[in-house]
Amino acid sequence: MKILVINQYYDPDIGASGQILTSLCESLASQGIELTVVCGQPSYTEDAVKAPSYEERSNLRIYRVGTAGVKGRVTMRTRVQGYLGFGVTTLFKVISFNRTEQYDVIMTFSNPPFVGLYGAWFKKKWQAKFLYVLHDLHPDIMIRSGRLREGFLTRLWDKINKYIFNRADQIVVLSENMKKYLSLQKRVHNDKVIVIPNWSVETIIPDSRDNTFRKQHGLGTSFLILYAGNMGIMHNLEWLIDSARELQGQDILFLFVGSGDKLPLLKSETEKHKLNNVRFLPYQPKEMVNDMLCAADVCVIALESQAVGLAFPSKTYPILAGGRPILALASEGDDLDLLVKNQSCGWSAYRATDITPILSMLIKSPNLISEAGKNARTTYEDMFTKQSAVNKFYRVLAALTNS
Repeated sequence: MKILVINQYYDPDIGASGQILTSLCESLASQGIELTVVCGQPSYTEDAVKAPSYEERSNLRIYRVGTAGVKGRVTMRTRVQGYLGFGVTTLFKVISFNRTEQYDVIMTFSNPPFVGLYGAWFKKKWQAKFLYVLHDLHPDIMIRSGRLREGFLTRLWDKINKYIFNRADQIVVLSENMKKYLSLQKRVHNDKVIVIPNWSVETIIPDSRDNTFRKQHGLGTSFLILYAGNMGIMHNLEWLIDSARELQGQDILFLFVGSGDKLPLLKSETEKHKLNNVRFLPYQPKEMVNDMLCAADVCVIALESQAVGLAFPSKTYPILAGGRPILALASEGDDLDLLVKNQSCGWSAYRATDITPILSMLIKSPNLISEAGKNARTTYEDMFTKQSAVNKFYRVLAALTNS
C-alpha cells in the first residue's frame, strides 16, 4: 500500500498535529506501508530551525517545502501568510510527482484548513482513495469566535468544505460531538465519518513532581497550575488570571507555557494587576515536555463553548499519559467535561468563578490530586494509546484499499 500524506506540520515542528502525524506515519511505515509525506519547513514557533528539504527512511519519504519564510503563530496574519506559502509550494510539489508514482490513498490533515482540496483534486490523478483527517473545522470556529463575519468569504469556504467532504472517501474526526456536528450541520453521512482520538508520544510517562523543570525555572515547591500550548481566541484563559488575583498571597503559581493570540492580553492583565503568582515561558524543547507536565500539580485544558463540535484539545492526551489531573475550562456535557467526570481524572469549571473554589480545595487535598492523577494514566492506557489509534487507522486504510 502506498500513501501520499499532506500536512503543513511534521517533525521537528512541535505542534500537536505534526507530532501526531509523525507518530502515525512512522508506525504505518513499520508495518510495511510506503508513505510519501509533503509538509512544510518547521514554522510552528518563531525559533524553529530549518530541517532537510528531503529525507528518506525505511518506507518513508519526507519532502519539506517552504512556508513563505513565515515562522510562528502569534498573529492571524502570519498564520495566513504561512498557510498560503505552504499551499502554493505544496501544489507545485505534488504536481511535479511523476504520474507513474501510483498512490493508493491520499491522506490530508486540516492544517492548513484548505489542504483537503489537494486530496479532493489529486485522487483522480492516481485513481486513489481520499482520507481526510479533520482536527479543526473552519470557518465555523472563526465565526463562533467573532474573528470572521458571515458573508461571501464564509459561504465560499462552506462550499469548498462541502466539496472536500463529498470527495472524501472517509473522514476521521477526534470526538463524537465533531461527528454529530458534521452530520447535523454539514449533512455528512454518518457512515463516512469515523472517530479516532489522538494520542500522546510514548516518551510521556508519569514521573517525579520535583524534577529538572522545576529546578531550572525556580518553581520551588509551589502548588503549580500549568497551561501549556496555543493561547488562542477559543481558550478562555483569562479565567485563570481572575483566579490568580483571588489567590494572591497563597503558595500557588499559575504557569503559562507557549504563545498565541491571547498571550499579549494575559501578560497585560498580569502586569495591570501586579500579579506575582503568574509566570510565562516560551514553548519548551520536546525533551523537556515530560518534566514540564509532571512538575504540575494540575494541568489546564481550555475550550470555550463556541468550539464544541468543532475541535477537541490535543493537549488532553499527553496530560493523561503523564498522569496529571485535569482542570477543564469546559461546557457542561461537552466531550472534555464528560471525559473528566466519567473517568474521575480531574475537575470541570464552567465559569470563571468556579476555578478558585476548586483550587482552594485541591491545595489542601493531596490525596485527591494523587487519585485523579492515577485515574488519568489509567484512562490513557485504557482508551487513548498510540497502538489503539494506529490500529484503527490501519483498518480504515485497509478497508479503503480492499487489502
